[in-house]
Amino acid sequence: MHAHPDPLFMIFDSENVSLVLSSKVATLDMHGHPSGIRAVVLSSDDNLVCTISKSVAKIWNVTSRNVIQSVSPTILSSRKGKKLSCYGLCAAFLPGNTHIIVGTREGHLLIIDISAGDVVDSEENAHDGAIWSLDIRRPNASDTSIALATGSADKTVKFWEIESAADDEGGIPIIVLSRTIKMTDDVVAVRYSNLIERSKRMVFVSTLDCTVKVFFDDSLKLFLNLYGHKLPALAVDASDDDILLATSGADKTIKLWGLDFGDTHRTLHGHEDSITDVRFVTRTHNFFSTSKDGTVRYWDGDRFQQILVLKGHCAEVNCLALSRTGAFVLTGAMDRQVRVWERTNDIVFLDEERERALETAFEKVSSRDEGGTAGILDRRSDIDDDEGQHDEPQSEAAVKQSIMSVSGGDRIMEGLEQADTELESFRKGQESWGKRSPNPMLLGLEPAQYVLWILRSIKNSELEQSLLVLSLSHIERLFFYLTNLLRDGQGVELCSRVGIFLIKTHQNQVSRIFSLWANIHASNEERIVRFTCQNSRNATLATLC
Repeated sequence: MHAHPDPLFMIFDSENVSLVLSSKVATLDMHGHPSGIRAVVLSSDDNLVCTISKSVAKIWNVTSRNVIQSVSPTILSSRKGKKLSCYGLCAAFLPGNTHIIVGTREGHLLIIDISAGDVVDSEENAHDGAIWSLDIRRPNASDTSIALATGSADKTVKFWEIESAADDEGGIPIIVLSRTIKMTDDVVAVRYSNLIERSKRMVFVSTLDCTVKVFFDDSLKLFLNLYGHKLPALAVDASDDDILLATSGADKTIKLWGLDFGDTHRTLHGHEDSITDVRFVTRTHNFFSTSKDGTVRYWDGDRFQQILVLKGHCAEVNCLALSRTGAFVLTGAMDRQVRVWERTNDIVFLDEERERALETAFEKVSSRDEGGTAGILDRRSDIDDDEGQHDEPQSEAAVKQSIMSVSGGDRIMEGLEQADTELESFRKGQESWGKRSPNPMLLGLEPAQYVLWILRSIKNSELEQSLLVLSLSHIERLFFYLTNLLRDGQGVELCSRVGIFLIKTHQNQVSRIFSLWANIHASNEERIVRFTCQNSRNATLATLC
């Protein structure tokens, strides 16, 4: 039996039965991608964007953010005589923005007509392995030909000429192989330089042996061999003036190279996972990078600084596309999202961004299971460890390491050094404090009072973490000043809190250093604290009565 091309419906009435012939008017297609996005490319006029995922290629309007065309990359197999679905890995718009060319995991090259939404030409088995990367050499006034370079897992880089078929075929672009380079390992990425003169134009090829090779485009002679990555470079890109070359690798680093001599300008760290793509902003040395850590980062290639960290993706970010003016960036990830990042007029302060990054790093460190302050306060000697009769504490101090606590520790150490310098100069001069002019560096205070002023200037919530930063020599000097302050009855509560915390934290070290232990015993801290607190309580009761 043959099915009717249009479905038939039977309508039952109380008296009659009628047949109704229906026809398909429109088809509602899925707007998003069913799997992770592997490639994102922009047209030359920045109006269209093509996104590639497993067995689906979609054309979007950048302005309206709507899908214009959904195409399934297929090829008519010459052996089986039927269409086979292909897994797209990379793509590019052909000049004129009417066709796109797609490289597949099966090694095929497909040319898709955007308006018709169909594959109009294909090169079956263009490579014997997956085509990981392709790039188009745009025509110019001196050279009107259109060239395509493809890099594959079959250890070859092939160069193709894009030609137009005869008029009777509708002017369909076809692919013609022109040259081939044999490599020693699998090709991961291939990219053309941006110079117009063909004699100076270069081709950058990244291979699986962690090297990046630079060839001259006209003769295909080797110009530079760039070594430095510990793992393969997954993406390469050159600035508009071809002065800088950026390579991003699976070793979580970005390397900037000079194309004059192939020297390494700087190695940039920041990403926490493999860096999948890198692209320079037009007419600048600034560039964007994407990584498997789910972030997009903006870098300054002249000052070697990270400018921005863009977070929003929930999975690995595989690719990015940058507009001609740098007004917006599109990124595609394994979370099936295409995100558009637009440039605003907001001013970015690098110091604030750096502090924010440090805060994030401290939060990650503090969130790990490292024992916290309770682990520090619960240190035991070797003899106590053998007994094994102590229970773990059920709570710990509510402190968290931050930039403020680290800077507080630096302030305490700096204040101790200034107080020691002032005290040493007093001892050498053999003068009384009343005859000396006040030191503006100590705010006109005595050394012990200046140390007390610094301790009071630190927030209570950050004081303990600030004390943990101190070295043992600074702790010894701090105990000296705490002893003098307690004897004079100044800042008894604060000095007692600091002293008790340091003794609990560094109990083993304090017991082994005779000079430090002698200072603590000489202070008679317990008697002084009790006497001062008793006087304060008596004075308070007398006031109330």
